[in-house]
Amino acid sequence: TGAGYDWAVEDFRFDLQLNPNEANRFGWVVEIDPFDPKSKPVKHTALGRFKHEGATVTIAPSGHAVVYMGDDQRFEYIYKFVSKHKYNPKNRKANMSLLSEGTLYVARFDADGNGTWLPLVHGQNGLTAENGFADQGEIAIMARLAADKVGATKMDRPEWIAVNPRQAGEVYCTLTNNSDRGKEGKPGADAANPRNGNLFGHIIRWQENGADAAATGFKWDIFVLAGRPDAAKPEHVGN
Repeated sequence: TGAGYDWAVEDFRFDLQLNPNEANRFGWVVEIDPFDPKSKPVKHTALGRFKHEGATVTIAPSGHAVVYMGDDQRFEYIYKFVSKHKYNPKNRKANMSLLSEGTLYVARFDADGNGTWLPLVHGQNGLTAENGFADQGEIAIMARLAADKVGATKMDRPEWIAVNPRQAGEVYCTLTNNSDRGKEGKPGADAANPRNGNLFGHIIRWQENGADAAATGFKWDIFVLAGRPDAAKPEHVGN
């Protein structure tokens, strides 16, 4: 039924019984060239398939392009992509393919305030054919399952991500909410998501090691814990 939208009623392509692969055609980052109205949009499959809320691009000190992405769903993940090739301010044509090849990572936030970017690379960290990932293409398509496999931290609906323009390597992510955290059969609170029944969300902040956006490690903290936990009822945010 398309979550109440009845898409399948209007177009048979959305009937998963008839087209079980249709869902795999969605969930990708698409790049549009605003300077060329005749250009074709490019689907960057290397950035993984999930419920992208956005794609925040920055350039690492090394010149590599880095893309931060949140998967806007309860208990999903924060990702980072680091390009294989470097940004060249004098070669726009070469830069157009920067996001087509590189390494996709997913974040693990440890309780001691350290964090690790775990590579989602075929043949590493259990991402093998024996575990259901035949090649890198299947990892991209099943990014959520790959993130499960490598042991990333399940977050409270990662949404927008912002890079601090005045502090190199400092990044913020808004975590919308997660009223399901701590419910029976669901993961409970952890260091990076410290509140069960998180109705109001929070903002997590991290500093990449060496102020380098391409680093594989970082330090993190909770920047804002939203809401009024002292209110008579949790849904009351005022007096």
